[in-house]
Amino acid sequence: MLGLVVAVSLVIGFVVAAAAIGRETRRLSQQPRQPVWRLEEAAGFVAAEIPFEVAAKTDPETLRQLLRLHLNELQFNSELDDDQDIADSSTAVQNLYRRARSDDIEVTRPTVDAIMNAHLQYLKLIGALGPTQSPT
Repeated sequence: MLGLVVAVSLVIGFVVAAAAIGRETRRLSQQPRQPVWRLEEAAGFVAAEIPFEVAAKTDPETLRQLLRLHLNELQFNSELDDDQDIADSSTAVQNLYRRARSDDIEVTRPTVDAIMNAHLQYLKLIGALGPTQSPT
């Protein structure tokens, strides 16, 4: 008799747990995926998008350092007004250039501008800035 009570309670516990997991799985599957920034993926995208002249002057480690700096700039130091757009801000380019130079990264301002614009395209593509775009 005791074995029957234990077996029934185990079955009831399993059914309750399966129902709870199924409900949460269904709820989570209906939510949009959160954008995930990956350094290697971002570096590959930016390297393919920037002009050849800029890519030829930029080694992969410098590109990764600039991408990290730009992402940190967007996350922590962004002081944009509501009517100011991130993509066309010359002050953002200047701030990133100054930050790169203070970290002893040898780059030119046009290089920083091209990398920053391509990085913003990547962030828009993955959905981190605005709605997700389909790759063209």
